[in-house]
Amino acid sequence: MNLKIIFLHCVIWGLVKSMENDTYRLPTDIVPEQYTLNIITIFDDAFKFNGHVDIETKCVATTDRIHLHSKNLTIEESDILIKDLTTNKRVKLGIIEDDYDRDFMIIHTDSPLIEGHKYVISIKFEGRLGDSLSGYYRSHYDTKNGEKKWLAVTQFEPTHARKAFPCFDEPSMKATFKISLGRKDGYTSLSNMPILETKPIVGMPGWYWDIFEKSVPMSTYLVAFMVSDFAHATSNLRGLGNNVTFNIWARKEALGQVDLANDVGPRALAFYEEFYDLDYPLPKQDMVAIPDFSAGAMENWGLITYRETALLYDKDSSTTQSRHRVASVIAHELAHQWFGNLVTMRWWTDLWLNEGFATYMAALAIDHLYPEWHSLEESVVDGAISVFYIDALKTSHPVSVQIDNPSLISEIFDTVSYEKGSFLIRMMSLFLGEKSLKEGINSYLKLHKFGNADQDDLWESLTKAAHKNEAMAQNMTVKMVMDSWTLQTGYPVVTVERNYENGTAILRQERFFRDTIRLRNATGESCWWIPVSYATEGELDVNNTRPKTWMSCPKEETTLSGLQSDEWLLLNLQLASLYKINYDEKNWQLLAETLRSEDYKTIPILNRVQIIDDASEFAWVGLLKYQVLFDILGYLKNETEYSPWMTAIENLNVLDIQTMQYPTHSLFKKYMRHLLRPQFDQFGMRISMDSERLDTISHQEMIIRKACTYGIPKCLRDAKALFAQYESSVNNENPIPKDLRRLVYCFAIKEGSEKEWNFLWNKYKASNLASEKNLMIRALGCTRNTWLLKRYLEYTIQENSGIRRQDSSTVFVSVLTNNHGYEIAKNFLYSKFNAIYDFNEGDPKIFNRYLKPLAKYMTRIEDYKQFRNFIARNKDKLSEVKQSIDQSVETVELNLQWQTKYQEEIGRILEVLTESN
Repeated sequence: MNLKIIFLHCVIWGLVKSMENDTYRLPTDIVPEQYTLNIITIFDDAFKFNGHVDIETKCVATTDRIHLHSKNLTIEESDILIKDLTTNKRVKLGIIEDDYDRDFMIIHTDSPLIEGHKYVISIKFEGRLGDSLSGYYRSHYDTKNGEKKWLAVTQFEPTHARKAFPCFDEPSMKATFKISLGRKDGYTSLSNMPILETKPIVGMPGWYWDIFEKSVPMSTYLVAFMVSDFAHATSNLRGLGNNVTFNIWARKEALGQVDLANDVGPRALAFYEEFYDLDYPLPKQDMVAIPDFSAGAMENWGLITYRETALLYDKDSSTTQSRHRVASVIAHELAHQWFGNLVTMRWWTDLWLNEGFATYMAALAIDHLYPEWHSLEESVVDGAISVFYIDALKTSHPVSVQIDNPSLISEIFDTVSYEKGSFLIRMMSLFLGEKSLKEGINSYLKLHKFGNADQDDLWESLTKAAHKNEAMAQNMTVKMVMDSWTLQTGYPVVTVERNYENGTAILRQERFFRDTIRLRNATGESCWWIPVSYATEGELDVNNTRPKTWMSCPKEETTLSGLQSDEWLLLNLQLASLYKINYDEKNWQLLAETLRSEDYKTIPILNRVQIIDDASEFAWVGLLKYQVLFDILGYLKNETEYSPWMTAIENLNVLDIQTMQYPTHSLFKKYMRHLLRPQFDQFGMRISMDSERLDTISHQEMIIRKACTYGIPKCLRDAKALFAQYESSVNNENPIPKDLRRLVYCFAIKEGSEKEWNFLWNKYKASNLASEKNLMIRALGCTRNTWLLKRYLEYTIQENSGIRRQDSSTVFVSVLTNNHGYEIAKNFLYSKFNAIYDFNEGDPKIFNRYLKPLAKYMTRIEDYKQFRNFIARNKDKLSEVKQSIDQSVETVELNLQWQTKYQEEIGRILEVLTESN
């Protein structure tokens, strides 16, 4: 199929989807210009809010009805008024319709609204502060004296503003906001803008209005407000080129954990102002640590909300990984203040413009601010491995994905939008050059600031910059190249067939699937514009990532020439592009020989990563023999870098799962002990304290953790001894090195009894540090005691058990991934499904975090049948997580394929590899 036909098909499909879309989208005949929103928050026993909104609008096409979004709000028809601001006359209303399927409130008027006139829609409403972690909801925390404190906070992305006030709840419907929050004395309120004034509420003694400054134009999903008794610390960083006030808000008892955030935030903001060549447009930036928060964080303009684990850090107790996570999440959210807030996608189709750019820019910012961490490489590798896995599924989706029903929007906040989007931006920076990328981005932001855009707008700005800088041929455009990566699902595998006699290599492309049964000729319609960089053993220009040639779309064979027959060929230098490479057998052997030699470092770290990951995936689908994979992995005895080791461990984890319920598992564990022992003997039970490098510390922690996982005796003895010191310590001192706590907690609980479990549970309940609680909550699922595991899962659906709703799925996964917990976790989900659903106020999206992990661990046909029956039984309640279900089912089917083809072969290979050990 040629390129024109492919994209004609895409256009037609898009038009069909667009027509479906229109049934869920607001008409555009009335558009908002300004909201004046007043809300009074009442805790007491009522847990409710009362509000009034005036929406100033413009009629751009004559109509006799106004469509607004409203969900779970109580509105009396008599409390709805419309006034024509052009004539200063009240508009007579007809019927008021509620379309619950589409969250529409439709206000009919007796006579048509007139094009060009301005109208104000006034509505009184009431809502409930629930526990759903979306809309305007309640959260709480307990003080060290046991007093329960309540707060109320918003989470509106993607479509939850409608739960807090009637509105035009679509990203393209931007408007300004004048917000006033009513609160009781003793509380503080926050919103996107600074407080203009505070005054008493007439008729309500002890209550006050906090009146906020008028906002810049923004989408409803970025509106935010909260009422709490939190305290704050103001950053003392000044002289960074702006006058933005940075405040970090948290529980009073956690205010000592905000120093890192107060350092990262202002410095990251200054980095972005310079990079984007655009000032941050607000006078302040508040960042708040919320005890109950579903996402990691939310980029509300001027009021960013976080899970406590994503904002709070204690230098004496939080791990190095926690430090990096806090810094990265802060940088991610601040990057959104430009990509997402200043310029917003027109519709959720281009969510990746928000999340992909924020992910990419956060990695750059952290590397710039903290170069001593050496974190950029790990960010690239983590993203690439996750994308290579998920995007090889038939049930993946394009980066730019059509969304018809808004209830499905949440499903695309996933690896494809974040990590694949980020990787594609990095790919562009490498084939266009950083200068062209930066100039194109800056032009795009300036052209569309305070407005909306789509990916074609970005392609246009980047193409102009690339042509100006001669970074791309005049007959090529960024759209031509990048549409092939964003409008279709998946990524290519490039097959390399070398002719060693005439020194040439032929390159061919097709989509890569993890499905071994799918017919290869079924992939013929997919093609990509692929930038090809390469080096040979004799020409080691391994840092030159600019493409030496392109593979085109429509597909044509690409030929490389001038290759020496006794030298390896290496494609995709520095993992510059998103494709896998399947070399011919001799080239694989040449690469493997170099890896096993003292010269293995002539192959760059990121290419060693790709070789390991590609060989693992090719063995999975039968394109490479497993024996070749294990020959390659043998070189790890010489490897000193974290990223290749991490890649190998991630792929070996797949084999761990596949063998876990079979006799082969004992051989696999023996093989892993043999692989890990030299590294463990080198590190011992200690983490280097003289390095700031994230990769160094991550490497040591991973090796030690895996040594304990696979039963290296010294590791288990040392873990138990460290935990025993903790149990016997006085003054609540924790003698366990902070970067070893994750593994020490887990293996002490695994090897221990109910006594150790209760000790750690009590420490969990008493801890004031969210990241430490997170380590403990994961470790408590490591026990072999089945009744403790069952009780632990029951805690996740009990009020006041100590487990927060946001952490319920973490508990589930901790039990599921325990060898002794798989059946218990599976049966809990099946038998308690309705209880989990009800406990989370009927939010089906929570099951994304249950179904996908469970599917990874299913390797038996009876489990598959049971899983399908479970889904069929609950299909109505799971209708909004269809993508997760489809991907979960496919994952189990792929596991079963593998079992049929490779379980015995792996057993034979492992028997040979371990017989001398």
